[in-house]
Amino acid sequence: MYQPMLARSADPFTNPDWIFEVKWDGTRAISYITQKVMFINRRGVDITYRYPELQIKDNVTAPCVLDGEIVVLVRGTPSFADLQRREHIDDPFKIRILSRELPAVYIVFDILERDTIDLTGTPLLERKNILQQTVSESERLLICPYVQEKGGEYFTAATESGFEGIMGKKKDSLYYPGKRSGYWLKIKKTTTADCVIGGFIRGEGVRKSTFGALLLGVGCPLQYVGKVGSGFTEDDLIHIRDLLTQIETDRNPFSTPVPVDDVHFVNPVYVCEVKYQQVTHDNRLRAPVFLRMRYDKSPAECLQW
Repeated sequence: MYQPMLARSADPFTNPDWIFEVKWDGTRAISYITQKVMFINRRGVDITYRYPELQIKDNVTAPCVLDGEIVVLVRGTPSFADLQRREHIDDPFKIRILSRELPAVYIVFDILERDTIDLTGTPLLERKNILQQTVSESERLLICPYVQEKGGEYFTAATESGFEGIMGKKKDSLYYPGKRSGYWLKIKKTTTADCVIGGFIRGEGVRKSTFGALLLGVGCPLQYVGKVGSGFTEDDLIHIRDLLTQIETDRNPFSTPVPVDDVHFVNPVYVCEVKYQQVTHDNRLRAPVFLRMRYDKSPAECLQW
């Protein structure tokens, strides 16, 4: 099984040695296509059964391994909220209903193998050409377009159209499975971080029945980087409360004492994404705001900003 290549963060730039693609707000998945189709997410979990509409084996000319993003599109842009409704349903009946109400699309942007030949050592633009020769588009399968050189202009156009940002990729870059490489860069309109949830604080007032804030950490051992108490919808508060109360522990998962009262520690198994203004001198997130849970990411991936 292949692990997906990862990207570092960067600001918009223009460079003739690079191509630029939309950054799709969905679930990263490697697809293995032979006589059947299998989708494996970043955590190595088989999620094929959740997307019965993605029967794309007739859209390839040879057995292959593809890299892409599963998204739910609303008026042409990804809706992560709608995708999350698909992500955690295991009941076959509900899966069938949602596959019709909120059908997913697989946006493919790379090919890692064709006819059992490993292509990860092939330069990016050559892989793009092989991808075009291997895959035909359909309602449920799209090939991610790209532009060359003009990353600054493309970033502005993409974000103004409702996308969260773009990806920059060096034209001659190889594919490094499971590695976070400077050859791929994610360029987003806000500064965000994926953080491990290590605990929560009980809420007060209208939040008395849920929680007041989540305690966040990164690294191994887990380093406390602050708490986030804003950005949650009512559904978020209830859902996350139900998740965390099942994994409470007496053990502090952080490497140092946490300077917060009335803490309820949890086993550090869940990841969330937050946006923030900056990192302070004592390595805390300034003004973090909750964006979403990231069930597709493991705590081991939260090693840096």
